[in-house]
Amino acid sequence: MRLPIVFFIGLVLLLANTCNIADARSDNVEWLEAKEYTLYWGDEINHSGYLIKAVDFSPAKPKDTDNDYVMLSISSIYHDSWGAILANNTATAIPNNTVFDNRLNITALEIVTGNNIPSPYTTINVAVSNSTEIPPVVLSWMDSAFELKEQSSNEIYIDERAYFNLKLTNLNTIPMPSVTISKELPKDLVFDPDSDSRWELSFPPHGKKTLEFSMKALKPGTYELNGTLITVEHDGRTYSKELNASTLVVHGPYINVSKSLSSDNVELNGEVNITLEITNEGDRAAHVKISDQLPAGAVLLFGENAASRVLHADESISIIYSIRMGKAGEIVVPASRARFVDSKGYEGTVHSGKTLIHVRDPFDTKNEDGFDEDLYSHYSYEDHNDTYTEDLPEPVSDASEKQDHGRLQFLHDILGSITGFLKDTKDKIL
Repeated sequence: MRLPIVFFIGLVLLLANTCNIADARSDNVEWLEAKEYTLYWGDEINHSGYLIKAVDFSPAKPKDTDNDYVMLSISSIYHDSWGAILANNTATAIPNNTVFDNRLNITALEIVTGNNIPSPYTTINVAVSNSTEIPPVVLSWMDSAFELKEQSSNEIYIDERAYFNLKLTNLNTIPMPSVTISKELPKDLVFDPDSDSRWELSFPPHGKKTLEFSMKALKPGTYELNGTLITVEHDGRTYSKELNASTLVVHGPYINVSKSLSSDNVELNGEVNITLEITNEGDRAAHVKISDQLPAGAVLLFGENAASRVLHADESISIIYSIRMGKAGEIVVPASRARFVDSKGYEGTVHSGKTLIHVRDPFDTKNEDGFDEDLYSHYSYEDHNDTYTEDLPEPVSDASEKQDHGRLQFLHDILGSITGFLKDTKDKIL
């Protein structure tokens, strides 16, 4: 929660009295070359052992003004800590420059707030004194061993890629054979082309390498990305450093279609109401055409099963129509389809899910288990046993069934063949 600026000013004045903050009038101090930084809300940078963090900004207004301010907190490896409020409008009582104990000089070059940006930010110049009284700068092992520079996209359209570029330089005169870079992506962001999120590199003395990769978003939105993690194995120890986190804003429409039925179990010729919900969950408008195929045997009673209109960001519409089910059984209700295109020419097609509707025929003699009583009505069952009789014709005996004549069987077979031949010939003549 943001507090009134009066509170912040009081806090800074208290810190000034406690920590002996000098103002910008220390003209006798020789400053080393200043370095420029951009700090988004919550960001922190390390300049020569001084940790400078953008704690808060002035509240966002309908449009940018010159009265914006930024609140900074500063701590150092020398166990010092300060606070400051800077503004870049000289007409206010808030300065744009502050000097801390003749050692650290911070100037606000730009302060940007507003409702139409992902996060407020400030651009500052930071310089340290050239005085020999300043304690020596203490660098971490990673900062002394590698120079790391990362550039990345911060705003894209839904059909574009976000690009990341990481330049690494081995500052040592010895090789670094085991360097690992890893990047975790939030949900709905994927590497494009598909790749692993972990890279293994090796560096010769003073070697330089550039790692480039890209990603695409599955849907529009604002994505908070963790900083790229660099891990180095050296002399049996593991050193790591996580770069600054970043924000990626993805613009574009995102059309979602859902379909629901008033009932999924009706009688034959019963009515069913179908509702389609079409929502644009993105931040850009799109022209949408919705079409819905009727189930097999269904007749449209009232309403429309198609529509065409522009859906603005965060807008939704409902389409309701009624059908009569003229076919019994398990009927598939087809998926609804929505085709969309935006002003940039980005287009696509989305579908709702399919579902089933059970249509019962009240005159069907089948019971719920599918047993047809008429089909088996000619069976009669005996009581107290498992036997039953069936009204079927009696089997007809085969008059030509052979008899066993022993050793003379072959003569009877020949005589039977001759008799059959003569009988067939006689039948043909007659």
